Amino acid sequence: MGWLVMATGLIFLFITGDILNQQTADTTATVQQKSGEMWASQMLLLANRVNDVRYVTGQQNGTIPPDQLALPFTPDRRLHWQLIQGRLWVWMPDLPGLAESLRRRSRGSALTGTLKNGRLFWFSGTATDLTPPPGLPEGAVVYVN
Repeated sequence: MGWLVMATGLIFLFITGDILNQQTADTTATVQQKSGEMWASQMLLLANRVNDVRYVTGQQNGTIPPDQLALPFTPDRRLHWQLIQGRLWVWMPDLPGLAESLRRRSRGSALTGTLKNGRLFWFSGTATDLTPPPGLPEGAVVYVN
């Protein structure tokens, strides 16, 4: 009888442990998705604000300071942007959920990708002939405008 009680208790513990592991995995996936959505939204909002300022000022190269962009958030130090010959580059390191969220938030824009082996690849898998700005790290998620 004692063995039966112990076996039942062990089965109960295994089932409970499995349920807790699944809940932890679900919570982690949700947090990664929400974080990715936040970063993707910030990248796109920053790109919109930079475009607003550069069309007024005519700036074609360099960076526009964050205080001139009137952003509703303080840009994280991992979020970078630069104008090069009239083309805006916005990038940050690949974080869990960022690439998929950026693809979704930009409505499948062909101007989103990642840097691999020093070359920019669109999320569609197509390699580009664009020369990335200096300092753009390997594996970074990039939005080009």
